[in-house]
Amino acid sequence: MMSKSKIFLLASLIFLLSNFVYLLYFEDRGNHSFNYGSFYKFQAIVKGVDKKLDGYNIIIQPQNLDNFSGKILVYTDLYPNYQYGDILEVSAKVYQAEKILGDDGKYFAYDKYLAKDGIFGTCFRPRIKIIGQNKDLSFYIFKSKKYFWQSLNDYLVEPSSSLAKAMFLAARREIPEELRNIFARVGLSHMIAISGLHMAIIVWLLQSFLISLGFSRKSSLLFLIILLGLYLYMIAFPSSAVRASLMVIILLIGPFVGRNTESIYSLILVADIFVLFNPYLLLYDIGFQLSFLAVLGLLYYVRFFNKFLVFIPNKFKIRETMSVTLAAQVFTWPLIVYNFKIFSLVAPLANFLVLPFLPLVLVLSIVLALFGFWSMAAGLVAWPLFIILKIIVYIADLLSKIPYAFIQIDNFSLVYMLLALLFTIIVTLVLRPQNYE
Repeated sequence: MMSKSKIFLLASLIFLLSNFVYLLYFEDRGNHSFNYGSFYKFQAIVKGVDKKLDGYNIIIQPQNLDNFSGKILVYTDLYPNYQYGDILEVSAKVYQAEKILGDDGKYFAYDKYLAKDGIFGTCFRPRIKIIGQNKDLSFYIFKSKKYFWQSLNDYLVEPSSSLAKAMFLAARREIPEELRNIFARVGLSHMIAISGLHMAIIVWLLQSFLISLGFSRKSSLLFLIILLGLYLYMIAFPSSAVRASLMVIILLIGPFVGRNTESIYSLILVADIFVLFNPYLLLYDIGFQLSFLAVLGLLYYVRFFNKFLVFIPNKFKIRETMSVTLAAQVFTWPLIVYNFKIFSLVAPLANFLVLPFLPLVLVLSIVLALFGFWSMAAGLVAWPLFIILKIIVYIADLLSKIPYAFIQIDNFSLVYMLLALLFTIIVTLVLRPQNYE
């Protein structure tokens, strides 16, 4: 007779595979009676603002657009400025998002990618008039974020400014493309995104810090959740960070519900719940996928690498940082290669050199963002933050110029990715790295 855990795993596998197959053939959801491509004049509330180098991406919620449900993504100029809660009068054609043909000749399901966030329409440079302001709780949260953004923008110069805003406020659109490419080549893209690896390292280092202060593991977990909640509040609870945080927290809860390996069931349960409420996440949200795989790597490989890297001193948590970094990449590399076509050979070295700076960058960014109104204090914090970010950029740029620092893999298909993941899982089951002491 099958155990409860095996029944749960089998049921979860069937559920996730069913959603996977369903998504491959599912075209759209709702709005079948809406006449896309026609001109409309309607009111809407701004639900999200994403600033890029050449304009704004604004997510709006229509209020009086007949036969339309969901949100609309609006592409508009840099000026005027828009903010969360603005009530707009919009005059534009509303289009249905479609698949996009990439430079590699493959189609990207842009319509389903937007659908995961409840977006079922697009507008391009419409006529917009601000007619009011909806001041709910979220308005003040986003207003705080705008103040933090402005503080970092005022006291830092590029590229430090855009990097600090990406690492602290999840605003990565302002980072120049060349700098993003450099970080990708050396395996540091997670540094400029609130990804699963990002949150995993922050949580892990926070827990180590609390335990070093004398807190027990149980009490440190409570304080950790509080600190993490405060951080998520400051960055206005972006969905990717919330998902990543939940997946990391279940890793730490495992020991208090029996055995460490119990966390794998909690991780799968969290994934089931997210996919149940939003099936698009499974196939079209790389942040969700990387979060799941990064935490999976932590569950199985942190102890293994901590034992294997015994030759690295553990002073200042160097060995632990390296172990977490490598563990989080065990299952994520096939997905990274599949999506970004790059396999970085210098990623372990780059992460080893750069990741110790990450907690300090976040601490200084928070202090600078909070005390932007006090020029003397802000100036004292801005200088060391600028120097650290400059060092990070210098290291990334230097490593990217090493011959064969990365391999461009343009033909890494979905089949190859799935085979690579399957091979990694088989090796893990045989090796049982979670049992290393």
